Amino acid sequence: MKKVVLVTGANSGIGLALCERLLSHDTEGLLLCLACRNVQRAQAARAALLASHPAAQVDLLQMDTSSVSSVLRAAQEVKVRYNRLDYLYLNAGIMPNPEFDAKAFFRGLFSSKVITMFATGDGILTQKDGVTPDGLQQVFATNLFGHFLLIRELEPVLCQEGRTSQLVWTSSSNANRSAFSLEDIQHRRGTQPYSSSKYATDLLSLSLNQHYNKQVRKSKKKHAFNVT
Repeated sequence: MKKVVLVTGANSGIGLALCERLLSHDTEGLLLCLACRNVQRAQAARAALLASHPAAQVDLLQMDTSSVSSVLRAAQEVKVRYNRLDYLYLNAGIMPNPEFDAKAFFRGLFSSKVITMFATGDGILTQKDGVTPDGLQQVFATNLFGHFLLIRELEPVLCQEGRTSQLVWTSSSNANRSAFSLEDIQHRRGTQPYSSSKYATDLLSLSLNQHYNKQVRKSKKKHAFNVT
């Protein structure tokens, strides 16, 4: 029986490289589903993967993690198509282009953080965020909330008796504790939405792993669900 693997943001970058690596390791033992926002790019990615691995089974799923309705539709489609998920790779995300803040730069020259500022760009490189039609901050919705909603909706095919499922959530070295605040989890008032969202992702991954493993210990069912 083939293992079912779902990868979000699979049409380019890390997501596409991951899919290539998975198929190189086990071409015929996987059923790979590419979950992407842009259908044309997803089709191009699928064609590239099949060119390298003609025997592979690669499905497509249209999903925009910044849209609640899109995530709900996609999750429902997954549950109709597949009776289980063995691996869920959460890789989709956006990072706004950084802009130089001249005022912050000159303030930083005379502060105790001047070395950190020059070494990392912290405080002088800012990002502009947007708002989704659902009223959520764009980066928060795309990188964090949409994926969290997807996980919860897919629980019936992830947490199954007698099977082990693995959830892997892509983080970043840009995850920064100083950019994140529990009082502003969407980072509405900040200038580092990407760093904030990735730090929140790390926190949520840890919390989910503890939550699901606690459920397993309490349950009489023999299954496992690991989050990394």
